[in-house]
Amino acid sequence: MTRGEAPRRLRRAEAVLRRRTSRLIVVLERPWDDHNVQAVLRTAESFGVQYVWTVKHPDGPGRMSKSVTKGSHHWLSQREFEDTNACIAALRSDGYSIWASDLCSEATELTSSSELLPFPEKVALIVGREADGVSEEMLQVADRRLFLPMQGFTESFNLSVATALFLQRCFDAEPSLVGAMSEKERTAVRHDWFHRLAGQVEGRAEQYAYWVEHPPEPTADHRPSDDARRPRIPKKVRKRMELTRDSNKSRQKTD
Repeated sequence: MTRGEAPRRLRRAEAVLRRRTSRLIVVLERPWDDHNVQAVLRTAESFGVQYVWTVKHPDGPGRMSKSVTKGSHHWLSQREFEDTNACIAALRSDGYSIWASDLCSEATELTSSSELLPFPEKVALIVGREADGVSEEMLQVADRRLFLPMQGFTESFNLSVATALFLQRCFDAEPSLVGAMSEKERTAVRHDWFHRLAGQVEGRAEQYAYWVEHPPEPTADHRPSDDARRPRIPKKVRKRMELTRDSNKSRQKTD
């Protein structure tokens, strides 16, 4: 078996993996709304952020909805904490600078990505609870407090929108974040991904295990193929569309 024989799905996974970062992580602190959490997971995965940590809300997390995450949660490395102090201890132990989203007057208005320079070696972006934001405990230890400029009456963005805007500013300020991951971390993620991609097909797990130890050549483009990118319309939506189309045709004939 040679590397050139690797299935395209593994070669594409390898291409995505090589763009993953561990220098920048997202921390969701005590979020209320499950849909917001899942939307943030999708946002983080889309940016290539591999690690998402969550300080659990007392009511606990809900079920993942594939219609919201689009399966993105399967490709993330997630970690949960029972309380904020435990999360802070882990962040400090792993050497992360703590950047908290905050609307107070002491926070820095993030009008351009250059305001984030010089960019630390490792950054944890803290996104707070929808109702009252980042906790006082987290704010007290934050190395920076940041807020996004807004020009309307509304005081804050949706959780996922705010996360996306913060992440975009970070990647604009420090392009080297793309692909910034140690080989040890990359191997661990590759093992999880390839195992998942093998599925339950007989013999495939052993075959894919080979490629974990012998990483395949990545595809030139990490995006899906044109065929795979075709819209996948849910059955219920497709049925409504067909009914509407048939109704319009009937109306036109009547007219």
